[in-house]
Amino acid sequence: MTGSSIDAFPLRDLPKVRRETMELLHARGVTLVDLQFSDIAGGMKSLTIPIGRFERTFLEGYRFDGAAMAGSARLVEVDLHLAPDPGTISFLPQHPEEPSRAQVFCWVVRRGGQPFPGDPRSALQLQLQKAASHGFDYRVGVELEFYLLGKEEPGNPNWRPVPDNLGYFDAGQDILSRTRHEILEALQTIGIEVGAAHHETGPGQQELDIQPTGSIQIADQLVTIRQTIRAVARRHGLRATFMAKPFPDAPGSGMHFFQRLLSLTDGRDLLHDAQDGNTLSDAARHFIGGQLAHARGMCAILNTTINSYKRLADGHRAPRHATWAHYSQGSMIRVPADIAGTETEIELRLPDAMGNPYLAVAVALGAALDGIHNAEEPISPLDENLVKIDDDELYRLGIPRLPATLGEAVEALVTDNIVRIALGDYIHDQLISVKQAEWVDYRKQVSPWEIAHYGDV
Repeated sequence: MTGSSIDAFPLRDLPKVRRETMELLHARGVTLVDLQFSDIAGGMKSLTIPIGRFERTFLEGYRFDGAAMAGSARLVEVDLHLAPDPGTISFLPQHPEEPSRAQVFCWVVRRGGQPFPGDPRSALQLQLQKAASHGFDYRVGVELEFYLLGKEEPGNPNWRPVPDNLGYFDAGQDILSRTRHEILEALQTIGIEVGAAHHETGPGQQELDIQPTGSIQIADQLVTIRQTIRAVARRHGLRATFMAKPFPDAPGSGMHFFQRLLSLTDGRDLLHDAQDGNTLSDAARHFIGGQLAHARGMCAILNTTINSYKRLADGHRAPRHATWAHYSQGSMIRVPADIAGTETEIELRLPDAMGNPYLAVAVALGAALDGIHNAEEPISPLDENLVKIDDDELYRLGIPRLPATLGEAVEALVTDNIVRIALGDYIHDQLISVKQAEWVDYRKQVSPWEIAHYGDV
C-alpha cells in the first residue's frame, strides 16, 4: 500500500491511473476485488465485485446503502457511493482452489462525488489537510496488542487463553509462535511493514510493532491487520480478540500510537530542539499539552467500548490520569529516549484496538494541533510509577482523572469542541447517539457478579 491523498476524490476520470491499475490487476490474475470502507463505529465493511466491474467503478463509484455506515444502528438511509483510492490496492494471499483477490480502500462519497461527512476516512484526511496548511507532516507507528484464544468448548461460552508458559518476549515453537509467524508472513505479502512481533505478558497475548507511516495509511493498515490476524488464527483453530480487557486476572491490550511531526517542506523533525539536542521543541511540548488538555474528550473515541474502561482501571501499564513522562509506562503520554539518527516520537498510550482507527488518529491529531495553535503548556512530567500514587495525591497535584466508564467518556465528548471539530458534526452526533444507547443498554444488564454478591442479601 502507498500513502493516500485528498486528490483521490471526488470521483474523476484519471485515465493514466485507471489504465495502470487495470494492467496491474490483470497481470496478477485478479478476478475479484474487495471494496473496503469503514463504518462510523470502526467495523470494516466490504463489497466484492468481479474484475470486469472495477474499471467502471473507477469512473462512477459503486452505489450502496448508506445505512451500513452507522454500524449496528440503522440511523441513515441514503444512497452513497464508494470511490476507490488506487494508491491502496494490495493483493491478498492466495490459497489453493481460491480465486485471486485484491483489495482497495475507498472514499465514501455522495452521488456527485462530494465527500460524505459520515466517512471516517475523509474525517481523518481533513485533519491532515489542516496539519499540512501549517506545514506539518504527521506520521504514526503503532504497537498493537491482542490475545490468541483456544477453541470454545461445547456448551461453554467462556473464552480461554491458549495455555502457555511464555512470558514477556519469551521465544517458543508452540502453536502461538507458529500463528504469529504466519501472521507476519501474510502481512509482508500484503505489503505491510511490521518492525517486530513478540509474546506479551499475558497468557497467549501477542504484540505487533507497525512501522511509522502516513496517517491515512496507518489507519488502512490497522483495518487490514485486524482482518489478517483473525483469518490466520482461524486457520490454526484459534480465535483472536482485540478486547481491551478480555480477562479480569490478565493484562489488558492497548494500541499505542508513536507519533512524529515533520516539516512538510524539508522533512525536519519538528519535535526535536535543534539548539539543545536533549530537550523537546516548543511544538513538542504544546503537542503534548493539547493531547493532555483534551484527554477526557478523546476517550470515547480512543476507548470506545464499555470494556475499554476495565483496562484503564486495572493498573497494569494502562493510564488512569492525563499525565506524561519520559520513563513511566503508567502515563498517558510517554516520550521515549531518542535513538541517534531517528525522529523524536511522542507515544500516546491511551488507545485500544476496538475503536475506529481513522477517528482515533483524527482526534489525536486534532488535539495536538489545538495545543500547538494555543501554545498549551503541559504539566511537568511525572516520572514515577503512577500505580503507586493514590488518586488523592494526583488530585492534589491538579492532574485530571480519565473517565472511569463509557458513560462518563460520552459526557466528556459532548462538551469537547475540539474533538467535535476533528470528527465533524455528523460523525460526532452519530457516535454520541450510538454510545449513549450502548451505555443505557449495559446499565440494564444484571451480571453474574451481582447475583453472587447480592442474590442472598
